[in-house]
Amino acid sequence: MSQAMHIAKNKKNLLIRSQIIRLIREFFWSQDFTEVETPLIVKYPGQEPNLTPMSVEIENERGQKYFGYLHTSPEYTMKKMLSAGFGNIFSICKCFRNQESFGGLHNPEFTMVEWYQIHANMFDVMDMFDELIKNLVKKLSASNLKFEIFNFQKIERVYMRNLWQKILGVDLDDYLTREKMYELCVEKKYHVEKDASYEELFYRIFLDEIEPKLKGKNIIIHHYPAQMAALSKLSLDDPRYAKRFEVYIDGVEIANAFSELNNSEEQLKRLQDEQMKRKKIGKDVYDIDMEFIEAVGKMPKCAGIALGVDRLVQVFGDCNEIDDVLTLPMSKLFIE
Repeated sequence: MSQAMHIAKNKKNLLIRSQIIRLIREFFWSQDFTEVETPLIVKYPGQEPNLTPMSVEIENERGQKYFGYLHTSPEYTMKKMLSAGFGNIFSICKCFRNQESFGGLHNPEFTMVEWYQIHANMFDVMDMFDELIKNLVKKLSASNLKFEIFNFQKIERVYMRNLWQKILGVDLDDYLTREKMYELCVEKKYHVEKDASYEELFYRIFLDEIEPKLKGKNIIIHHYPAQMAALSKLSLDDPRYAKRFEVYIDGVEIANAFSELNNSEEQLKRLQDEQMKRKKIGKDVYDIDMEFIEAVGKMPKCAGIALGVDRLVQVFGDCNEIDDVLTLPMSKLFIE
């Protein structure tokens, strides 16, 4: 199929996409959020072990060369803005992640809406997310676009620990160390590396046995194990868990959120731990952005969320394939 035919075939989805992005922007304006722009090219990428940034070479008019990266999210820059005195802010922007699949739920170039609420926690962000989705459903239902609005019910909120108990009959409290999670994987007959990280072991079970059971559900899963929250605060009630949540719509993960860590020393330690994890699994290790570390310590109490716009359009357009909601996905640009 030619590129022009791909665009024509998905015209309805692209019109839905345009409406959704406009409505997202209008919603945050109505909530007195300031829309901000961040650079797509940054000097220091994040340290997430499971992400691979795209490198770029920049040359100035004198032939001097500089090396940077396309950002994987606007988070670091937005937190610098928070530390500089900005209040509630949002950004709708392109993000880039290398070594992603072409199609399905992934495209190496994708669109994110990220927002931060000051003097707020993750439950406040959950409330804002609910309001955003309700607003989209209401406005799109009244539009002249003829498509089936997905059946939105109030999104269920579930503690991660309770989800493991309900679906697997496993008390997650007993498996909060790497050693115990490894034992559980072996007990379940998974072939796992002896030196696999806690997160790798956790997701081996979660992705195989829990996530498939979320199909057809709209659910927010909150309080992830502390080992899986490099950028969030720990729970005061139980510091074995972090103030992090993810949103699943019809079983598809579309958002990731935190009550944001604002302790510079702790943030530096966590990023250094991630550097070690990257080195261990053979990925490039990057320098830490020390201005980001300084900014974290100056941020007000806040909470933030990153919401995948493309996946949100998939939900509203009832599309299983992300390519169908992108004007020209990677598969159409590079694969004959």
